[in-house]
Amino acid sequence: MRLLAVATCAAIAAVAPSAAAAPARSVPIRPGVGIGPINLGMTGAQVYRALGRPRTVVERRTIGGGPYVEFEYGYGLWTVGLYGRKGERRVVLVLTALARHRTPLGIGVGTPIRQVERRMGDVRRRLCDARGTWINWYLRQGNKELVFHPGGHPTEVVAVDVRTAPVLGCVT
Repeated sequence: MRLLAVATCAAIAAVAPSAAAAPARSVPIRPGVGIGPINLGMTGAQVYRALGRPRTVVERRTIGGGPYVEFEYGYGLWTVGLYGRKGERRVVLVLTALARHRTPLGIGVGTPIRQVERRMGDVRRRLCDARGTWINWYLRQGNKELVFHPGGHPTEVVAVDVRTAPVLGCVT
């Protein structure tokens, strides 16, 4: 299901990149820090000031005994996951499907997976379901990850996220 959501994000990004509730000036994907104006550890109020009101709630669930909520902005072009009780929530995941966001090595949405593997030396591939249909490539730095999500045919990146505990691995 998550793969379908990521693929949908990429399709929307390709058709309507101007529909994003994102700042006009792009800021790169910063591994271990954040994407664009959103940083890991920001409060919900800070996210609201940066991106405005979310379009919808993607999901709510409990992770590691604490409440987790994921919001969508810009018709799937941004996803922000917050962990903690309302009023105390902090960003633990930020995902982009915007091609203009890039890592310092120039990797982002639209990058062929082979190039990700070549340019990001320590990147690893993981299967997140028994059927092998949910695959991603990731680079872990301490308790933070940079994750590249491939499209339906795992040949190019359709979304990138930066995450921290408790949403490491195939949790989301």
